[in-house]
Amino acid sequence: DRTVKIWDASSGTCLHTLDAGRALSSLSFESTGTFLHTEAGTIAIPPFQVSSSTGIAASKLQYQNVSLSPDSIWIVRAGRNVLWIPSEYRPSCLAVSGALVGMGVGSGRVWCCQMNTRE
Repeated sequence: DRTVKIWDASSGTCLHTLDAGRALSSLSFESTGTFLHTEAGTIAIPPFQVSSSTGIAASKLQYQNVSLSPDSIWIVRAGRNVLWIPSEYRPSCLAVSGALVGMGVGSGRVWCCQMNTRE
């Protein structure tokens, strides 16, 4: 359903639902627990709030630094499309680490780019 749910493992309570806007296959918490690393970029985790039993309002995720648009057409920085990716270079898999983006293309090619994160 393109969401990330944060659960309290001891009580089974859903603490937060985040709208990822895309399917994610790789997730890991940063050591302080305030960021979630995904293959599409790093997400700042908002303060936890216990969800009501009547429904969960999903928060739209804000990727930090550089990420890939949900349709894989743009490299995005600070919520703005900054680099259009031609169809022959669009990724079948990718990894983002800070401002470095690495993409695997269906043809077997791999390409990387380092984005300037200064304004």
